[in-house]
Amino acid sequence: MSLFGPISRPLLNEKTAPVIRRALQRARIVGNFAVVQVVVQLVGFASGILVIRRLEQNEYAYFTIANTMQGTINVLADMGISIGLMSIGGRVWQDRYRFGQLITTANNFRRRLGAIAVIVVVPILYWMLTRNGASPLYASALIGAILAGLLAQFSLGVLGVVPRLRSDVSQIQKIDFTGAVVRFVALVGCALVFLNASLAVFVGSIVFLFQYWMLRNYAARVIDLNAPESAEDRSAMIGFVKNQAPNAIFFCLQGQVTIFLISFFGTRATAVAEVGALGRLAVIFTVLGQLLINLFVPAFARCQNPARLRFLYFAIVAGVAAFCAAVIAAAAFFPNQFLFVLGGRYAHLQRELLLMVAGTVMMMLAGTLWVLNASKAWIKGSWIYIPLTIATQIALIPWTDFSNVSQVLVFNLISTVPSLLQNIVLSYRGFRGFQPASE
Repeated sequence: MSLFGPISRPLLNEKTAPVIRRALQRARIVGNFAVVQVVVQLVGFASGILVIRRLEQNEYAYFTIANTMQGTINVLADMGISIGLMSIGGRVWQDRYRFGQLITTANNFRRRLGAIAVIVVVPILYWMLTRNGASPLYASALIGAILAGLLAQFSLGVLGVVPRLRSDVSQIQKIDFTGAVVRFVALVGCALVFLNASLAVFVGSIVFLFQYWMLRNYAARVIDLNAPESAEDRSAMIGFVKNQAPNAIFFCLQGQVTIFLISFFGTRATAVAEVGALGRLAVIFTVLGQLLINLFVPAFARCQNPARLRFLYFAIVAGVAAFCAAVIAAAAFFPNQFLFVLGGRYAHLQRELLLMVAGTVMMMLAGTLWVLNASKAWIKGSWIYIPLTIATQIALIPWTDFSNVSQVLVFNLISTVPSLLQNIVLSYRGFRGFQPASE
């Protein structure tokens, strides 16, 4: 049977299929998806290690800054649109025309926000690159490489909800696998001839364009991409954006705070490279993240049965927590094995490794709770974590040397605590006020 075969087709009728048969089929879907994602992430990890080992530390610092700010632009282009897509899409995904209206509305909205984000972020990106030693011409080349793929990346964030809500896992697998292989092959080809930070970023942009082409062709077969914008959806999206704009802005700053602080206060570009290289090890969590986004969260979003919803929530959270605990234990007992893959220039970062993994674990746990809450629109009052986080960080400032990588990582780790606590409260309130609709 093909790796991308029929196991990803819609599940059996849940009202008639035996419980055991449904459970086995779901386990098979999850297992197949996990296997493919492991392969995808191994290929992606190989691409990342190739870039780390081939680039000098100052070049890898530029690559890290460029990727970080590209992610910031992408987050600012969302501002709650993905929440609206999952929340509204969970109700209309079976209607080809209605789903098409939602996608068109979200796509246009995201591009407008993306244009604003580019105008705001690009000057900051230019400053960060030049401050860390890039020439004005080289900084401009890096920015051009980022912009080449951003429009496709904006649309990928919208169109990606189509196969997720349709449980069309085979399409997700094909797009992820093909993109990972194309990127790896392109980077290997470049490394044999010439590879620098701007070329590595440009390869990533080309992959985004290729994945967008694949995803759009798929979406055109299952929804009406020519459907006009919906005034109702646009109004709902505006509401989500207004509600989530402060959170999105703060989240994109908070999520990249380590790179920002090291770039601003650090005295050497190699510190940025060290943080970026350690961040590559977060690929360990990517398979789990893909399972959440593509399988578990859509199932949670569609579920309208209170008892089953609670079961799904606690099963997902417990599974993520167990995985995170295992990764922290591995990093604590086998740091040299983790660092070996990064190369000799990063072999001395044992303490920094554990701090980076602990911070990633905290963000993974908080992020898991957040995507579950957001899929049900249980986000009222979520802005409270912003002043809580700021207060925590202000309290940490007198005790932190922001030119020291270890201390910045500790600062980042403790800063995630308010978000985790806030999302626990949001989940509690969400379950208490849950009003099921007809499935």
